[in-house]
Amino acid sequence: MKAVRVVRHGDPAEALEVQDVPAPDVGPGEVRIAVSAASLNFGDIARCRGTVASVMGQIPFTLGMDVCGVVDAAGEGADEWVGRRVVAMAKQSLGGLAEFAIAPVTGTFEAPPTLDDVTAAAFTLPFHVGYLALHRRAKLTAGETLLVVGGASAVGTAVIQLGVAAGANVIAIAGGPEKARLCEELGASVIDHTTTGDLFDEVNARTDGRGADVAVDVVGGEQTEVIWTCVAREGRYVPVGFNDDPQSGLTGRPLRKVSMGNISVLGVILGYGELPVDFRRFGLNMFPAEVGRDVHAALLELLASGSVRPVVGRRIAMDEVALALDDHERRKTMGRTVVVISGASEATGVE
Repeated sequence: MKAVRVVRHGDPAEALEVQDVPAPDVGPGEVRIAVSAASLNFGDIARCRGTVASVMGQIPFTLGMDVCGVVDAAGEGADEWVGRRVVAMAKQSLGGLAEFAIAPVTGTFEAPPTLDDVTAAAFTLPFHVGYLALHRRAKLTAGETLLVVGGASAVGTAVIQLGVAAGANVIAIAGGPEKARLCEELGASVIDHTTTGDLFDEVNARTDGRGADVAVDVVGGEQTEVIWTCVAREGRYVPVGFNDDPQSGLTGRPLRKVSMGNISVLGVILGYGELPVDFRRFGLNMFPAEVGRDVHAALLELLASGSVRPVVGRRIAMDEVALALDDHERRKTMGRTVVVISGASEATGVE
């Protein structure tokens, strides 16, 4: 099978090759998916370079986290999935940019019937993470103000839509007029950080001096503490991504400023399934599988009602991954970049 492989550490153009490798074997509680489309993630850049990312691979390895396709084989306990069109998170968040990928059944879900393969591949991670952040962790309610940092990203566009669907007043921070227009089309008022002098002043002007009840931050990095000052007293800050942090958020921020602001910091990570208790020594404590099923069911209802839809900014071929990741790093992308693997129904432009 063909796969997008990291064969050496370096910039994506140096690190990546499309290679022919054996199809993976399926194990107990796993399915093998004939992949039609798979999404790129910002963390793929760090994986290419061998720097800090949430999940790392040992060279050589195949990139790719979230996929859409049809299950062609199943391990013990997963026979019911054979022949079904699914969206899934690849095993250990790697291996999805290939003609066949392995996924645990706890991270495998019915593909949304209203979405084609390309758009479905853009759905799982952004919307599951967004739903967990807003509803499971922050418990956003109608009438509250939601601040979305990185509003034009894949997760940002999902969070904006979920916030609007929940009846929140959504403010998005984005960079440049094109990204601002996208966020406005999704229902947010927009702060263009490329032309705004002071985020604190701007957010407070839009909230009558109160600040945001909930802030979902896809960016992280040096502006984190500025965003904290934009959160209302007893508000909630949810760190979702760390795209502006070379250490992927692992260096931390001074917690005294959280105490000084009387705000809550609520962590969230996408991952379903029971792990041995020793994994908590490494800080990993995932949601059980039933939470994933509940989240997916709620999202399918929102999709069916037309309240939300994944934003596909670009569709590319396997040999274009390196260039696309370079564009991600230079902040030249919007929404999800989807790699068409084989036989995918097509979606073009921004959905």
